[in-house]
Amino acid sequence: MMLSALTFAILGLSSLAVAHDPLARRQGYGYGGGSSSGHGGDDGSSTHVAATSTAAAAGASGTAVSAANTSGLKGGSVCSDLMCISGVVNGSTVQYVLQSKGSADLGWMAMGFGNQMANTPMVIMWPNSDGTITLSQRKAPSEVMPTVDANPPRIAAADTAASDVSGTLPKLSFTIPADGTSATSQTIIWAFGNVNPESSADDATLLQHLESNPITIDMSQSLTADDVTNLASPAADPTTTTDTSSPPLLPYQKKIVAHALLCTIGFLILLPAGALLARYARTFTNTWFTGHWAFQLAFAGPVIIAGVALGISAVATAGAKHLDDDHKKWGVAIFALYFVQITLGAVIHYVKPTSFTVGKRRPMQNYFHAVLGLIIIALAFYQVRTGFRTEWVAATGRNPISNSANIVWYVWVVLVPVLYFAGLAFLPRQFRMERPHQKAPSDEFTQRYSD
Repeated sequence: MMLSALTFAILGLSSLAVAHDPLARRQGYGYGGGSSSGHGGDDGSSTHVAATSTAAAAGASGTAVSAANTSGLKGGSVCSDLMCISGVVNGSTVQYVLQSKGSADLGWMAMGFGNQMANTPMVIMWPNSDGTITLSQRKAPSEVMPTVDANPPRIAAADTAASDVSGTLPKLSFTIPADGTSATSQTIIWAFGNVNPESSADDATLLQHLESNPITIDMSQSLTADDVTNLASPAADPTTTTDTSSPPLLPYQKKIVAHALLCTIGFLILLPAGALLARYARTFTNTWFTGHWAFQLAFAGPVIIAGVALGISAVATAGAKHLDDDHKKWGVAIFALYFVQITLGAVIHYVKPTSFTVGKRRPMQNYFHAVLGLIIIALAFYQVRTGFRTEWVAATGRNPISNSANIVWYVWVVLVPVLYFAGLAFLPRQFRMERPHQKAPSDEFTQRYSD
């Protein structure tokens, strides 16, 4: 029964390896860093990262692509489940349109010229209450709030003539100089936030995106006049493709997956298996401690250490901050408690107090050891759940983990306690075996009372 249950848990929790269910529950988490003052405009970069005035609108209106002359134009469009992006390459200039699909309130929209958030030049736009539009060019060293890039590789300008924030499908447009990749099929990143910054400053604080992901847009297609018209509103264009594919995992994301699998196996499979073995086997045999030790240290130890090491390495690879959220802090705390528990178990086994050696009374540290073990496993259940429910999305910006992991978690969090507390029914038998009048050799008593 135990083996089948453990196998079931391993297979189910292996769903942590891939993020599916693009329409699953989304959550808006606050960024873990990158605070800004919200009073930009005095760092010398606001002239090219914010276009909110009437004069800017007049200047931008001349950059809109005309459908009357499509000779040599290239472009394309792509949609996610929250927004669409289109682009038209017109000689040395590219016009992009970011348009909401109307499935969530528009706070801000962004696109970045790269395949991951870290060190990717981004253009972030949002409408203001006075009818103006803010464009902010930013960059982030990791999965934190991006800050204003004072020297972006290409200077973007808001195209207010092509923008329209009225109606159910609001859109924001900007132009940017073309580069060697503009008229190619390329991977970009997109992000959609449903909370407006409530400030027109280009360095305003942003609440983290509702969703974001890498996506591929093919900008190499030759355009007709009808194409140009359709690309002006990509969310309303029936020919716009929706990219539902899951992009490849980045190196740090692969480490997160390996971290999740190893820590799940170590803390939620091997440690409970060792605890259950001790609970049941000690009522039938005097050699139960060998199996208990093997599961708790020999098997679980290397798996847990490797899992935690991969988590730390993933944070370093992503360039993120260590210990900047509850999941990371609890992870370190549970890791430390594991070693406390292992040390306590060794002390209990090898160091016997007088009350035990003379009176054969079970020492209090034995009870503490059992309770601490149960607490560690309970905390590990909580930790694994926050890992696949919140940390994965917050750390990677990818879609939530499939609900199958959640189902397996619920089954396992019920099954393990039921199996353990069912074993308490054998306590009378255990106590009978441990009575001194059984005339067992002293070393046999040592094994029986060793935990």
